[in-house]
Amino acid sequence: MKITEFEYDLVLQNDINTNGHTQWFFYRVHNFVEGKKYRFNIINLAKPDSLYNYGMKILCFSQKKKQEQNIGWHRVGEQIDYYENDFKREMVGRFQKNFYTLTFVHTFKNVDDQQFFAHCFPYTYSDLQDDLSKIEKDGNSTNFFHRSTLTRTLAGNRCEYLTITSKDKDPKSLKAISKKGVFISARIHPGESNSSWMMKGVIEFLVGNTPEARALRDNFVFKIVPIINPDGVINGNYRCSLSG
Repeated sequence: MKITEFEYDLVLQNDINTNGHTQWFFYRVHNFVEGKKYRFNIINLAKPDSLYNYGMKILCFSQKKKQEQNIGWHRVGEQIDYYENDFKREMVGRFQKNFYTLTFVHTFKNVDDQQFFAHCFPYTYSDLQDDLSKIEKDGNSTNFFHRSTLTRTLAGNRCEYLTITSKDKDPKSLKAISKKGVFISARIHPGESNSSWMMKGVIEFLVGNTPEARALRDNFVFKIVPIINPDGVINGNYRCSLSG
């Protein structure tokens, strides 16, 4: 909603089949006036406090910066504030609670640019597919990396299921039988994309050629579900799956 020529109120969509869960945001801005300061107010957040009150900035991706300077997602924002507003939420028990506003100012410097703003570095379901395909194409990984499907989601998407461990010549040997299992998962809350970046680092380390990675594969069986809520990730939810 346009408030003034250079100020906008933004309302986040609730998670599908829910009445709330608005924390993650991702939106695009174009057709702006070069050199002008714009204020954006996200007005339907629910948490009573935020890291934006303690120095955290907004993430921005500028197509021009990527093309001309090879700069991807970077932190921006001036006059950042997070506070309780006067908009009423649904009754919680006997209590009527208010929403919270995240507000910030940003200056656009190139009229031909398109810029994107996000709560955290995005990591999509497609990013995962690309990363796993790269590992599969590495001929050496076939000795210790197995990719399968744990299940199909409500929307029919694959829930990826990985096994990382050294293949023993004799699967019935004492060493093979005595291997302990380690289970790791991420993105049960789909808006927490930072966990996918941590998972990406874990997987890349475990399939690497370092002595530590080889020792871990020799002594453990790693079972990994890198995105446990694919539907929520694909649909841009913050906390829930399609069933709410």
